[in-house]
Amino acid sequence: MKKSLLATVMVMSGVLLLAPPVSAPPAGAQPAAGEPQAPAAAAAGKSVVGEMALVEAKRQQLAAREAALAVKEQELKNLSAKLEARVKELESAKAALDRSLDARKKVQSANYQKMLKVYKALKPAEAAQLLDKMDEGEVLEILNEMDQKRVAKLLPLMKQERALRWTRHSLAAK
Repeated sequence: MKKSLLATVMVMSGVLLLAPPVSAPPAGAQPAAGEPQAPAAAAAGKSVVGEMALVEAKRQQLAAREAALAVKEQELKNLSAKLEARVKELESAKAALDRSLDARKKVQSANYQKMLKVYKALKPAEAAQLLDKMDEGEVLEILNEMDQKRVAKLLPLMKQERALRWTRHSLAAK
């Protein structure tokens, strides 16, 4: 009986010990006091084996979950890398677009300054005639950029309604 108890303890601790089967006691022999009877030992062995099977099943479930999580983690890492690459690509494109817009603004500003110099150099009557033919917004911008003396010479030569609109716009802006 001591061998079967030792085998039960070892199986419970995870060590599988293959021992020769314990022989049955001689007929009519009484078990010693404190020793379990053979059917009880067999039942205990079966319950230990059942528990071990449950533990093994749980271990396999956990291993499967761990493997699935590892796959998901790798997928997330791959997606993260793709996303980071796309962000860098978009940032690069934005920087190129910003540079292009800055260059365009500089060219437009230079062109505007040239045009403004031309209008300032024209005789007031010629400038007024051209300004009367331009879009309202452009005229307002040009007049706002000119000095007061130049505008004072242009206003009487421009169409009266346009001069009044510029005056109202200038007053509303203040």
